[in-house]
Amino acid sequence: MSQLGVGIIGCGWVSEEYIKAFQLDERSEVRALVSRSKAKPEGYRDTYKLDCTIDNDAAAMMARDDIDIVVVSTPHDRHTEYVVAAAEAGKHVVIEKPVALTMDEVRVQQEAIGQAGVKSVVSFVLHWNPLLETVASLIEQGAFGNIFMIEVDYFHRIWCGPDRWLGTKRQGGTSMLAAGCHAVDALRWFAGAAPVEVSAYEVKTENPIEYPGTCTAIVQFDNGVVGRTTSCFDAKMPYVFHIGVYGTEGSLRNNQIYAPKLFPGQNDFTTLPCVLPDSGDVSHHPFRGEVAHLLDCIVEDRCPFPDVDDAAKTMALCIAADRSASQGGPVRLADL
Repeated sequence: MSQLGVGIIGCGWVSEEYIKAFQLDERSEVRALVSRSKAKPEGYRDTYKLDCTIDNDAAAMMARDDIDIVVVSTPHDRHTEYVVAAAEAGKHVVIEKPVALTMDEVRVQQEAIGQAGVKSVVSFVLHWNPLLETVASLIEQGAFGNIFMIEVDYFHRIWCGPDRWLGTKRQGGTSMLAAGCHAVDALRWFAGAAPVEVSAYEVKTENPIEYPGTCTAIVQFDNGVVGRTTSCFDAKMPYVFHIGVYGTEGSLRNNQIYAPKLFPGQNDFTTLPCVLPDSGDVSHHPFRGEVAHLLDCIVEDRCPFPDVDDAAKTMALCIAADRSASQGGPVRLADL
């Protein structure tokens, strides 16, 4: 099989992880980097010995026959224009989270990708973290019995002002959209059901970001499960991605499991030995798993997960939580 050519739009911090992941898989090759400036992409080209072009013209890159996959890793407010252009050019698309900052733009991306018939994957990259994969497997096995409550939290002290794009409402969006969406995605994944209603509250501290840095939400799912999630940029503490699964036959808190159905005679929590989602450093995140999954799906003609259609449901829940927090009162997902 000939290698699949990759073009990356946006050469910030996370793009380096895509470069490493695609270059380490023999089925793909990074052939184009698109950026407003040349310093970072030139550095990546030299560091990873890439045989690639460097340009600021995304349209020219998408017109190339040797580019099969486009990675969109720009600031959040620029995703839609590039995702739509890539889909219309017949390229498979990797979309950095969040998909977009409004549901209208998410739907525009869904329509473009659907009409083009290309494959998409949204970078909720913790889907390939060993702990989250293990939790999903244990739930599928019924290890916890009747699950009635799930909690997933994202705590990462992101203390920046509007001098950085992530700290602005226009490009960063909200705490939930900018990063807490990882926790919301995992909450949906583990609940295995559609969210019906959300009630949320937010707090604005002296953090210089333009939006409230902390938002916590309670979610009702259509299978009766209650979910709770918090996105917090404000707390002075190490990075924490907390997971709690509570069932009638067992429970889990992060990598601590109590499940007598699996471990007869168990009288205390047991530690699961696996890699934890315990760092905000993108180099710790399993981009190689995400990229390998996408390449598998292209080669085998399967639908990636999470694709843009599944990710749209996570975006809807994030946006509903933000609306509830800012307006007061519960928001039904059907009203979005």
